[in-house]
Amino acid sequence: MKIYTALIGAIALLTSGCALFTPGASGENSINSTVTGTDQAMESFLAGRDLDPVEGAWAHDENTFELVIARNNFDIASDYDYVGVVTRIDQPYWDHGDVKLLLRSTDSAAVFDGVWMTRNKAKREMTFVIENRNLIQASFIAKDGNSSFVRIRRMTPQFAGTY
Repeated sequence: MKIYTALIGAIALLTSGCALFTPGASGENSINSTVTGTDQAMESFLAGRDLDPVEGAWAHDENTFELVIARNNFDIASDYDYVGVVTRIDQPYWDHGDVKLLLRSTDSAAVFDGVWMTRNKAKREMTFVIENRNLIQASFIAKDGNSSFVRIRRMTPQFAGTY
């Protein structure tokens, strides 16, 4: 009976983590622990290829972090097309290389379904809209009923795709 119970628990554990990225799970909340900053991440993830309009270096409106959005050629969240990797952060519990954003393409080139990781790494499923080539916006209603807005602005024209 103990072996059967352990086997059921192991199967549940393995299958629950396979379908979707799980923030906080060991190894799945970070792309690359060697990310040291925005310039280095842009060079590693973006240089030398044609970029999609959403790809590039972005900063939060409140300037509490920077991230690089790149095509998802990583070993996480395979059902998402793009990953936003933290390159500078002023929030506790976050490190360089952590995943802050996951984006999935939709029928509109300017609209993405996605997941935003909040300050405490809670997942917020949201729709992200590229308002113009330099601004991505989204919002959600928090559990307390207050609206929260996500606005990130493009930082570096060098990697600003045409939109």
